[in-house]
Amino acid sequence: MDIHASFDAEEALDSLDPVSTDTVETEAPLSRARRPRLGRKGWIGIGSVAAAVLLIACLIVLFANPFAQAPAVKTSSATVETGTVTTTVSAKGAISAAATSNVSFANGGTITGISVAVGQTVAAGQDLATIDPADADRALAKAQSALSAAETALSNLRSAYASARDALADARATLAATPTDSAEYATAAASVRDQQSSLPSKDNDVVSAVKTRDDAARDVDAAQAERDKTVLKAPIAGIVTAINGTVGSVTAGGGTSNASATASGSASGSSDGSSGSGGPTSSTSSGLITISDVSTLFVSASVPEADVHNVAVTQPATVTMAGDTSVVIAGSVVSIAPTPQTNSSGVVSYATMIQLTTPPPTVKLGETGLVSIVTATATDVPTLPSYAVTLTAPGEGTVMLTTKKNGAKAKQVDVKTGLTGDGVIEITDGLLPGDVVQVVAQPDAGPGCDVGCGSDGSDGSENGEGF
Repeated sequence: MDIHASFDAEEALDSLDPVSTDTVETEAPLSRARRPRLGRKGWIGIGSVAAAVLLIACLIVLFANPFAQAPAVKTSSATVETGTVTTTVSAKGAISAAATSNVSFANGGTITGISVAVGQTVAAGQDLATIDPADADRALAKAQSALSAAETALSNLRSAYASARDALADARATLAATPTDSAEYATAAASVRDQQSSLPSKDNDVVSAVKTRDDAARDVDAAQAERDKTVLKAPIAGIVTAINGTVGSVTAGGGTSNASATASGSASGSSDGSSGSGGPTSSTSSGLITISDVSTLFVSASVPEADVHNVAVTQPATVTMAGDTSVVIAGSVVSIAPTPQTNSSGVVSYATMIQLTTPPPTVKLGETGLVSIVTATATDVPTLPSYAVTLTAPGEGTVMLTTKKNGAKAKQVDVKTGLTGDGVIEITDGLLPGDVVQVVAQPDAGPGCDVGCGSDGSDGSENGEGF
């Protein structure tokens, strides 16, 4: 074996040994500079650093490439057209009746009959239910008996008065026929005086008897009225919407309350019965029987306080039924509550009543309606899609007006705006019908939105505010 080859191999192994600290002297001239030697760990470290530098460079090129091209801007155009702009206020409410009557007996008692059913149509004055009339019948019979006795007494006293008056007439006739100088004249004259003196007392007896008879008659009327109260009658025509009792149960009475849908935009009731006594029963606030007048229907909508200043009586409105959006009913505002209402979340609104013009028979009480009240309308005015105008202040904005020269860039033009609604904005100054404006798509435009839309695909207008 060549001793020089063996030595060279050992030197190579020593250079790869990371823990070796020995050095091997060579026979090279002393003038050659001694070079430092790297171990295995050194080479691994250098490789790791190089890999990290390469990775960082790749990331810089990928995410911050200064030479990358910007995405193309997508543009479209919109033409100023003559049209109609309508602003609306939106609200939600429930279908309500023109009037509602919560009918209850005036006095308490045991229910002996209910002659109607839920959903039944009733006429005003129709019998609805009855309670046990035994006490009322006894009171009526007693009053009628007293009246009969008073009428008999009056009749007897009137007969006595008539007899006394006839006797006086006879005595006067006898006196007139008796000679003044006869012995019978004094007797005849005394008879006339006696008959005359008795008439005033008999007349007073008749007057007193008349008063007694009249009092007895009033007692009969009162007893009859109490007897009539044992039969519950419908105060209004309508449909029976609730029955809160059964035959054999005891009702406390309390009278009837009536509510009108148009009273200041909220239910306003009046009571026409006296409270009665009886055992524990259903609440009189709901009534034994509830009748709703559905000859006219309304929607009681809650208009937010931010919009109510734009709403006025007689404004037209449409109501879309939430359960079937194909049912759209015309109507008009008939009342706005003067005071606000606050829900459990602290939201303030005003009850606004919309009377429906021709509601279909399929509409039911209590159904939810989506209300749109027309607060302002501009007809035959220049309009643009709302997204074509960049609003800069209330009633002001800018558009990119295109020119008729080929290749010319669009220029920014100031415009004045009016009403906004249904995605359309009124142009009051700065553009004319036929002008074409350029619309630039937003980088974050949502799906289905070509130009002028935000990330949600909307055109940025709300409830006709215009800014």
